Amino acid sequence: MEKLEMKKSLVALAALAVVGVASAQSSVTIFGIVDAAYAHTSGGGISRDGITNSGLNSSRLGFRGTEDLGGGMKAGFHLEGQLANDNGTPGGLNFLRRSFVSLTGGFGEVRIGREYSPSFWNTTIYDPFGTNGIGQSNGLAMLAQGGLAGNAGPVRNDNSVSYLMAASGVTVHAMYAFGEKASNVDDNSGDYLGVRVAYAAGPLDVGVSFANQKGLTGPVDVSITNLGVSYDLGMAKPMFQWGREKNNSVKISNWLLGVTVPVGQGEIRAAYSRYDASVANKDWNKLAVGYGYNLSKRTQLYGTLARVSNQSAQAMTVSNNGLAGSVSLGGKSSGYEFGVRHSF
Repeated sequence: MEKLEMKKSLVALAALAVVGVASAQSSVTIFGIVDAAYAHTSGGGISRDGITNSGLNSSRLGFRGTEDLGGGMKAGFHLEGQLANDNGTPGGLNFLRRSFVSLTGGFGEVRIGREYSPSFWNTTIYDPFGTNGIGQSNGLAMLAQGGLAGNAGPVRNDNSVSYLMAASGVTVHAMYAFGEKASNVDDNSGDYLGVRVAYAAGPLDVGVSFANQKGLTGPVDVSITNLGVSYDLGMAKPMFQWGREKNNSVKISNWLLGVTVPVGQGEIRAAYSRYDASVANKDWNKLAVGYGYNLSKRTQLYGTLARVSNQSAQAMTVSNNGLAGSVSLGGKSSGYEFGVRHSF
């Protein structure tokens, strides 16, 4: 009887040991950013004041995890939702920022779900303001931002399959996203195909991206091309980007020259960008300057100033999350915001 009980105990201990090993091979992390700012925008003699979110980094709440499958393979997931901490909307937790499952091994990484498009990612990392707040480049989704006809390049793609690999400083991100339309209704409308190839070594970082977005509402395809480069000099990090989006009838291109400069416990950010449209008098430009002061590794105080100038048929404004100044055609718009960003 005692031997039988001893065997049961040993079996139980062995089972617990197996569970312990399995637990040690898995990990889940909760992470997020809460960013809020006071903002003022103006144009055409009208101004607006309010509290915004995501002035420096997009507010978010997320969960990510990995499991070691053995043999050099890992399974993982990434669920990341946007937060509107200025007013608490949208109601309920969503995962509209990123939501995918992945497999990683010697072959690289495969992600399935909702993820950043390669063409967007190649703009945001070469923007001193990270395509956030009133200082951001309007280069993403330029056809829509410029008020021109046609669909625009996506920031993120639903229903996508991505392949990523990195070797000797070279990274590749290829993506195909399904529009999920019936074959007897549309010809692959909504589908996206894109690739980004980048090289980073020491202070140099350069990337190029090509993509095609099938028409979301009709037979209008958008081709997207952009490139960017940055070089860290230590005392300053200049960066440059160029992009172009075009469809069957219109085209818009942009370039941006920016810099970040470490100063004390923070950095200065500045960028000048120019947008040229194939539609007459639809061009505009933007100038933005900002400074961030690090209270700690996770908390930063920041301030940004921005100004937009339009040609006679354009009415772009300085804005952040819907808080935009009014502006008439050919007018100017300006704004500033001061806020705090905390990450965890």
